[in-house]
Amino acid sequence: MKGMGAIYQREMRGYFVSPIAYVVAAVFLLVVGLTFMNFLRSYLSFDAFWRQRLVQTGQEPLPADVHQYLLRRFVTTLGAITLFVLPFLTMGSFAEEHRAGTMELLLTSPVGQRSIVLGKFLAVSTLFVGLLLVSLGLTSVLRLYGNPHLATVLIGFLGVWLQGESFLVVGMFISSLTRSQVVAGIGGLGAALLLWLAGLLGDPTSTLTGWLQSLSLVAHFDDFAKGVFDTQHVLFYVCFIFFGLFLTLRSLESLRYR
Repeated sequence: MKGMGAIYQREMRGYFVSPIAYVVAAVFLLVVGLTFMNFLRSYLSFDAFWRQRLVQTGQEPLPADVHQYLLRRFVTTLGAITLFVLPFLTMGSFAEEHRAGTMELLLTSPVGQRSIVLGKFLAVSTLFVGLLLVSLGLTSVLRLYGNPHLATVLIGFLGVWLQGESFLVVGMFISSLTRSQVVAGIGGLGAALLLWLAGLLGDPTSTLTGWLQSLSLVAHFDDFAKGVFDTQHVLFYVCFIFFGLFLTLRSLESLRYR
């Protein structure tokens, strides 16, 4: 993995210099913050209504389930937001190298192609984790209104992270196929959307639809949103990520023959 650290540092510097990362991060955090505030407002309204109904029936006024009525909805929506945001973080991973004319220099440098792919992937993953940590911090507000189970919250965010990493490798692979960042961004979004919705269309009784459902990123995400940890879903995402990195590496190697 010679040179992976150098690629990682180079990519991180590039993110802090480029305005794209700031714009994407600002849009992501703004949308997430507004979404959380909306869900929190709805939860507080429902909680007040729930307590009133219990009092009217002579029962003890217990708070509404914060996970069922807020966290699950928030985690599911957060996963959908990453789908539309992350492809625009990866669109310049290799397309910008082509545009700037540095791809040839990068591929002929002493740094191995595997180190290039992993260095770029780790850099964009670091930025994504930072955004997730800020989003996770929002849930600490819930301790003022209920007693959310920490393990359930962390499982939900683990699912968002694994699904987001899958979107990142899809975006990187598409970026390695084109010289245009716009094409890479739109193509990455389209490919991620197809994988997210795979299996939702067609005859639910057909073998093909069942096979597509097994490849759907959202199908493996649902249990995480419910707070259920299943190693089968973790294994799927891990295999998907490694396969995406493998395809990206093969795409770089094919540049020698183009």
